[in-house]
Amino acid sequence: MGPEAAHGVPMKEETVRGIERGHGSESGGARIDGGERMTDRLAGLRHGVGGRQVSRSRIWVDPRFLVGLMLVVASILGVWWLVTTSSRTTPVYAASETLTPGTRLDRSSLQVIDARLGSVEGGYLGAGAAPPPGIVVTRTIAAGELVPLDALGEASAVGVTTLVVEPAGRLGADIVPGTVVDLWAAAPDGDGYGVPEVLVSAATVVRVGEDEGLLSGRGSVALELAVPRSAVATVLSATAAAHLLSVVPTEPGER
Repeated sequence: MGPEAAHGVPMKEETVRGIERGHGSESGGARIDGGERMTDRLAGLRHGVGGRQVSRSRIWVDPRFLVGLMLVVASILGVWWLVTTSSRTTPVYAASETLTPGTRLDRSSLQVIDARLGSVEGGYLGAGAAPPPGIVVTRTIAAGELVPLDALGEASAVGVTTLVVEPAGRLGADIVPGTVVDLWAAAPDGDGYGVPEVLVSAATVVRVGEDEGLLSGRGSVALELAVPRSAVATVLSATAAAHLLSVVPTEPGER
């Protein structure tokens, strides 16, 4: 006969074994809410911690993280390149004096300076070698100005030459080498002169009475002008006919 209850009612075998297993669990490990073992709860906590560790490690391979890292690296490299290129200087030629059209380019009229040119470096005459032989200036380059390559060319392509003229009266202080002027002439007319006309437009002053040979005995200062070859005959004819010559600086933008 199996175990009996307090009132003599027999108890089922399965109920007895369940009670025994319950007592065995209580003796083998502590029980917590709802009969869950403490060891099972700890195992669950360890599993949860391990799961968080796995998810944290996955952040390092997130594509968004990699893209952000690449942007940071590119930004650092860009700043480094900008600072490096902006501080780099290049030796180039600059005019030591005003160079007018038709002037042959040589070392005596140039100086070497270090300039920060960046992307426009290729547009100027570098000082790594002597100026090319036979090269002349095709437009005025002011003293101290870097020598641009587009202002140089063959002498045959310049199309200008120099003439010495004697303007009447005194010259203004603003007429210096490199000044662009219009040459006017007034033909003799009885005891005076007729209406002035422009002989040469946009001529360039090369020299202003710098040499003894340019000084006139009549108290006026001679000018050496760079004029188009097509205007040489007109200027020489006016000089031979004793026309009254005058020079007037052109306004900016009139050329």
